[in-house]
This record gives sequence, C-alpha cells and structure tokens, in this order.
Amino acid sequence: MLKSLALKLITSGMLIYMVGISCGDKKDGTNGKDDKTSDLIKKDSISGKDMVQLKYVVKKGDKFAYRMLAKTSNMEKSPATEDKEIKQDNEINYYYTKEVTDVDGSGIISCKVNFDSITISSQMVEQSIKYNSNVNDSIKQNPAFMQYNAVINNPFFIRVKSNGEISEVYGLEKIYEHLFKSLGDTLKEEDKQTIKESFGEESIKEILQQEYQTCPAEPVVVDSSWIKSYTTAVLFFEVLNNAKYTLKSIEDKDGQKIANIEAVLNVEFKNKEAKERGMKVSIQDSETSGSGKISVNLSRGCVSSKETTTTLRLDLKLSAGGQSANSVQGVTTNLTVTLLN
Repeated sequence: MLKSLALKLITSGMLIYMVGISCGDKKDGTNGKDDKTSDLIKKDSISGKDMVQLKYVVKKGDKFAYRMLAKTSNMEKSPATEDKEIKQDNEINYYYTKEVTDVDGSGIISCKVNFDSITISSQMVEQSIKYNSNVNDSIKQNPAFMQYNAVINNPFFIRVKSNGEISEVYGLEKIYEHLFKSLGDTLKEEDKQTIKESFGEESIKEILQQEYQTCPAEPVVVDSSWIKSYTTAVLFFEVLNNAKYTLKSIEDKDGQKIANIEAVLNVEFKNKEAKERGMKVSIQDSETSGSGKISVNLSRGCVSSKETTTTLRLDLKLSAGGQSANSVQGVTTNLTVTLLN
C-alpha cells in the first residue's frame, strides 16, 4: 500500500550560511562612525581592491531588535491527494531582542535573548489558522502553539563564536516551567524529558542561526567568492549543498561603508533511490535552486538586510507490493531578516 510522502525542508538547512556581521548600537558621539572599518577594510596588495575581514564585532551592553520572516509553500500531487495538486502556505513572523552580556577574550559573545511576539499564518485549501502571541484567544490553547506561548517574554541566553556559529543555548528553565504548566502538572519526568528533547536548545538554535551567519576565516577581496558545503536530508535522500558567496561591492552610503554580498546554492542528490518501510522511492526528476542577497553596514557592524530563497521540486516513483504510483512534491522557502533599530 502506497502512503503519502510529506516533503519536509528546514529553512535553515538550505541557505543559512549567508555571511553576516552582527549589529551593535551606535557609539556615543560618533553617529555610528568609528575607526572599526579601518581595521576591517584593507587594500589587497595584489589586486589593489578592497579586502574585508568579516567577523562579529560587538561590546557588552549592545542591544539589537530584529524581525525574522519565514515563508514556506509546500505542494503535493499524489495518490494520497487523489492526484490533485494540494498546496499549504505557512508564514511565521518572529520579533525578538538581544543584549550582549559578555564578550570574552577569545571573542565568544554571550547574549540575552527575548522573543517579544510571534505571529503565524497557515493556509491549506479551505482551511486556515492564524496565531498571534499578543492576542488571548482559543487558538492559543491549541497544543500546537503552546511552545510559542512559552517562549514569549521568557528570556534565555546564547553563546556565539566569533565566526557567527551559535555554540550554546541555555537558561531555558522559565520556558519549560511555562510549557509544563500549560500541559498540566501531572506530567511524569520522562514526559518532561521528551518535551525538552522535542523543543529545546536545538530548536531555538535552528531559528536564531538563520540570523547569525558563519563567516569565512580569511579576509575577502571584492569580486572574489568562497564556498560553504554541507549535507542535509530531503525525505530519504542525502543532499550535498554547495553555497557560493560573492562579495560584490563595498559602497559608501550616507557616510557609512556597506558591503553587498550575493549567494547561489547548488544542490546535489547523493542517492536517488531509497527504501522506507518496505516501499521503494526513486527520484525521476528534480529541480532545485537557491539564491540570496545581504547588505552589511560595516561602519556600524550590522547586517542591515538579508533575503534568501530556495526552491525544490521532486518527481518521484513509489513502489510497494507490486504497485507503483507517481508523486510530485515541492517546497519553496523565503527568509527575510531585518534589523529594526
């Protein structure tokens, strides 16, 4: 018997490695200008072009406010949908603030993070669901949204390496207390542990890592490129992602230095046939693409804007018990990160 396959792609798994620099407050009396760019921007001795060292430069007490918008559109056409094309559109808005609490001698940054509000919109055929963390209504009692309720205005902490990789998420006790209370006080310890594993450090890290991007270790010359390769899983298939980044230009804008970076994603399937619970799944055809743009304010040390898009469409053949059928599945993701202050 052939079963429906749900195509699941995590936004952060398909182009989260866009290079960026963290944003700090303007320094007193400098209107956001200081000598930081003289340390970050040099002249390449060979080409004579600008060369930039991309890394996180912040200080204790810096505060940031961000909006992260993640849109996902899933499509399936298979026997499970009676060979009709069914689409589901999801949109999540995260509004959150961060405050740097420490920067140690090795450059590791500690931040206090607080989610101020989250809104969710989901639409499939005639069904729609909307969630707003600021509105008390019946939808907030839906178990599917309790984890979002729990993080609102319950600060926690993260540690970030100087290259932009989040190394640790901690201080989630208040979030768990809120979540356990919502689910009832009769939870057993094993149930609590299961909840922590399903929604905890890794889930939160996955969201915030989309803002914190990993930076190349070496300085980057204008018009030069670098590649970040990583593997992910799509359905039952192992995928190699090669993200190519290019520093397009450094421009002066309103007296500040702006670095413009573009990215292109190439996706390779390492295997095109897999078996799952007695069913053989083979890829007949695939279409993939990914791109992104980011503007970095070097004078302030800020990622001022970032937009990434990924698309994936798979034509599959499903075989089991002497039966076979075709399935078409696809997903498009759009991520926008915006500095609000």
